[in-house]
Amino acid sequence: MTNKELAIQLKMEKAKSLMNEVDVLIEHQFYTTAISRLYYSCFHATKALMLTKDLTSKTHSGVIILLNQHFVSAGELKKEHAVFFAQLLKERIDEDYNDFMIHEFSDIEPFLLPAREYFKCIEILINLYFSK
Repeated sequence: MTNKELAIQLKMEKAKSLMNEVDVLIEHQFYTTAISRLYYSCFHATKALMLTKDLTSKTHSGVIILLNQHFVSAGELKKEHAVFFAQLLKERIDEDYNDFMIHEFSDIEPFLLPAREYFKCIEILINLYFSK
C-alpha cells in the first residue's frame, strides 16, 4: 500500500468513526455535537476523496471549492451533494458559534439521511479509485 492509499484509508476510518458517534450523541440528546460530528465525518471523507486526485486545502471553504471544481464539474458527484455539504458546514459553524443550542431532534433530523447519503457517495468514489 502506498503512502497516499494509507492516508486515504486513515481519513476514511476517522470519517466512519465520527459518523458512528452520531447515533450515540442523538440517543443522549447531544444534538449540537451530533451536527458537528456529521459535518466532520463528511469533511474527512471529502478530504480522503480529494487525496485520490492529490488535492489538499487548508480551509473548509477550500475543500468545498475543490469538491465542486474536481468532482462535481467532472460529473463524478451530484451538485446537490456538494450543496448539502456546504449547507452542513454552515450549520456546523452556526451551532459552534451561536449562543443557542439545538434542543430538539426535529432540528437535526433533516441532516441525518442526506449526510449518510453524501458519505456513501464519497465512499463509492473512493472504492472506485482503489479498484483501478
